[in-house]
Amino acid sequence: MNLLISSDQWLLVAYQALAAAIIGPSFAMLFTVPARHLLLISLASAITRAIRAYLVYSSIDIVAATFLACAVCSLIFIYFGPKFKVPRPIFTVPCIISLIPGVDAYQSLLSLVNILHSVSPDSFNNSINILFTHGMRALAIIFAIAIGLAVPPLFFYKYRHAKL
Repeated sequence: MNLLISSDQWLLVAYQALAAAIIGPSFAMLFTVPARHLLLISLASAITRAIRAYLVYSSIDIVAATFLACAVCSLIFIYFGPKFKVPRPIFTVPCIISLIPGVDAYQSLLSLVNILHSVSPDSFNNSINILFTHGMRALAIIFAIAIGLAVPPLFFYKYRHAKL
């Protein structure tokens, strides 16, 4: 595991963070999140995507990198959610939208269509291989997102409803 990345990779991390900083608030506006929260969503979206991109460029598996980035996002809003008196999912859901595995899902669906139209055994086997490779990676990333958002509150909200 090499945690040092090149300057070209840092530039790619910055580009991905900038794109996520636009995507997160745009998605939040679809669900009428108040405008005063959009800057924080933009910043957290950029941080979440930058963490995942940095970890992926550091040779960490994309599923583990996604889990860690989502856990950091969840931790950020465990702190900021009560300060703004807003439920945590209002912030966390727009922030993780840029982590959804669209390319893997597209590749797996495209290979599923190719399976139906394959004429040779080689193309059939290749399409099955692509389907399982990309489909399993897409499912694993989705599970990493869900678990990364769900696990941190289990540790920090343990005594939230207990009466003292």
